Amino acid sequence: QLTTLIDEPASAREGQSRRDVWMAYKKHRPLWIDGTMTVWRECLDPLKSRKTAATNAKESANSLELVGTDVVENKILASRMVMAVAEKVHGELEDLRIRVQFLESTEELDGGDLFRPEVLVHLMIEQWAKAGMSGESWPMVSEVVQKLLIERLKAAYADANEVMVKKGVMPVIELKDRVKAPVRRPASAA
Repeated sequence: QLTTLIDEPASAREGQSRRDVWMAYKKHRPLWIDGTMTVWRECLDPLKSRKTAATNAKESANSLELVGTDVVENKILASRMVMAVAEKVHGELEDLRIRVQFLESTEELDGGDLFRPEVLVHLMIEQWAKAGMSGESWPMVSEVVQKLLIERLKAAYADANEVMVKKGVMPVIELKDRVKAPVRRPASAA
């Protein structure tokens, strides 16, 4: 995508900006890919993932801190991509979510579960910045990344569902499995 952008007509300033981003990407690409793969793998270790989430929650509860502009911008960029990705992979993801919850006997997937598209996307964009790429460069590649992520996630979720069905995990998902029963609160004495 960046190579294509370099070849497109643009003003001198825009052309230089595109070349700078392309050069930075060539330099920082291995860091971004390695960093993303590392944080994704860390999500696969449930004990480590829970400890990290608990530590982060405790630190957040114990202190107030200013959030940097880049952090807020990364969350906005990630949120936009998450909505687009989640919309396209919803069916396969929903079936997988139900099967995983059945296997783990839980009501909901863990907040840091790698099956959640928002976890994947947030970590990937975070690693983009940590690798040394500017926030302004992400929009130049986001459309291509989003398209590839949707393709790969749909295939991965479908494959995971297929494996689970072959292993006998909820071969048929009933409507009752898709709908959560509302939590009933005990009646208060008046």
